[in-house]
Amino acid sequence: MTGGARRDGFVVARMLSDIVSWPGKEGDRRENKHCIQPGTYCGLLFMFSSRDGMPAALINDGFLQHMRVAGGAGLGVKYLAKKDSHTVGMIGSGGMARTYLEAFSCVRKITKVKVYSPNQENARQYAKEMSEKFRIEVAPVASAREAVKGVDIVSCTTSSIDPVFKTEWLEPGMHVTDVTWDETEPGFANVVDVPVSMGESTPHLENPPPGAFYASHGFLGYVAGQPEEKARIPRRPPRAEILKMPTLADIISGKAKGRTNGKQTSWFLNLGVMGVQFAAVCTAVFNEAKKRGIGRDIPTEWFTQNIRD
Repeated sequence: MTGGARRDGFVVARMLSDIVSWPGKEGDRRENKHCIQPGTYCGLLFMFSSRDGMPAALINDGFLQHMRVAGGAGLGVKYLAKKDSHTVGMIGSGGMARTYLEAFSCVRKITKVKVYSPNQENARQYAKEMSEKFRIEVAPVASAREAVKGVDIVSCTTSSIDPVFKTEWLEPGMHVTDVTWDETEPGFANVVDVPVSMGESTPHLENPPPGAFYASHGFLGYVAGQPEEKARIPRRPPRAEILKMPTLADIISGKAKGRTNGKQTSWFLNLGVMGVQFAAVCTAVFNEAKKRGIGRDIPTEWFTQNIRD
């Protein structure tokens, strides 16, 4: 995952070291990840100058990953949700659920949240933390259906690779957002009045070359392994309907229409242009760290050589 920002003069490449598994049965599968052991992860952001190629910084991606994804979801709410939206149905109670609510609170006056997680203790802890942080009503509920019933904004922030929000739950005026398209049912873009995606993320080929297929988040790639090993990896090709969706940039620029009344439904697929997002947030962190004198200096010569690459 790579992206750059000409104005800031940096290019950022994200590297993950994940051991990935997909436990559960068809219809209730999730994507688990770890590095070394469950509960630890390795995500690194490499920053380079786009002007001379010099390595500029090496940053852990943990907080930035949650905040840059939530920032996109917040923009989706800003431009697509009803202006008077104040209630949220949160499916999921992890780090993304926390930063998503924070982003929503920046653009709408959120007063009430219902949260559902298969792990009810996690939902209760989320409710306690968020109610104290934002001084609003946050209540754990017993099902995803109960969480989304009667709310203005539905937020899916799970590790599921199967739908967690059913199309039949859609209500007039509702805005739905997510982390990936896996969380909504196929055909969802054809049902909502205003479907919008963050941007493009991967090429779409009807017939990928031998050895290549769509896996995590629908990214096209080559996977090495024995046939029985590759058979364990869920195939997740982009849904055809998604390829026709306008982007958030289209809405902001006026190229495409957004919401025009309070009864319309909207869906913001929060996926795409991830590399550019990382370049933007890394630049902000890099500049602030330099200003405050935070971080550790690493000799540039550790990363350069006099042998042509």
